[in-house]
Amino acid sequence: MCKTASTSITEVRIVEASLQLFLRQGYKGTSTREIANLADVSEATVFRYFARKADLFWAAAESRLNRLKLGRELQNGLAKDGDPGLIVPMIVGFLVDAMMQQPQLMRLLYVAAFELPGSERMFREHLGPIFDALNAYFVRCAAKGMTHDFEPTIATLGMAAAVSTHYALHHMFAGNVLSWNGEETAQAYARFWVKAVR
Repeated sequence: MCKTASTSITEVRIVEASLQLFLRQGYKGTSTREIANLADVSEATVFRYFARKADLFWAAAESRLNRLKLGRELQNGLAKDGDPGLIVPMIVGFLVDAMMQQPQLMRLLYVAAFELPGSERMFREHLGPIFDALNAYFVRCAAKGMTHDFEPTIATLGMAAAVSTHYALHHMFAGNVLSWNGEETAQAYARFWVKAVR
């Protein structure tokens, strides 16, 4: 069945309303009635598009995860086993940019991990290719003697955790969104991680 333009707009409104509520209230704390009210549609309309609340959550999460892509220059650098002194800062820059441009994404990932069974599928499908590319790069670098031999997932997850935790902890303790200079932050993290992998 082909969706009309107005149907597509309705679906987008439902997904965006659910996104706002899931971010604010979590998965369990959000009802489909609240989503319908915020989207200005009936609850029956919500269920016409999404059979279950979980389907709606995945649609909201995927709307943000689909925006997370490695840039072409970074992809090429990883594929060509570029010098870690150049590639690691690009990886860190990608992570910092992702946090600055999509701060809601980490909250959605936390909600998925702690409140929804089956979240591994979403992580694997959307984040797996990125982490696999980074891990494979670090494995090849270690094999060529460009870095010391270490467990690549520790570096990959460590970089992601450092950036996201910095952002989240600042928000939690300072009570406001971190106002950071993306380039300065990326450079500081990059210096640390270049030293760490070498």
